[in-house]
Amino acid sequence: MRCVFCQNYDISHQGMGNEVEVEQLGEMMVSLWRQGCHNINFVTPTHQIAQILAALPFAIERGLDVPLVYNCGGYEEVATFRLLEGITP
Repeated sequence: MRCVFCQNYDISHQGMGNEVEVEQLGEMMVSLWRQGCHNINFVTPTHQIAQILAALPFAIERGLDVPLVYNCGGYEEVATFRLLEGITP
């Protein structure tokens, strides 16, 4: 809809985001944790759930041990939450 007020406008419409491989995503989580983050908070991540789940083993192998937050708008399908069972509180 090209809303200029979208919180992700610069990423979704101006091409300012970067594609990353699954291993890079895991490293990004670890980097945030090492910088002192108390949790890894995924905001509206439904379209990336497969990549997040694939990146977690890489992050955990490198020591990631903070809570993961799946911050969604509440419109998820039950099947999506089943994928996250035991992973997020």
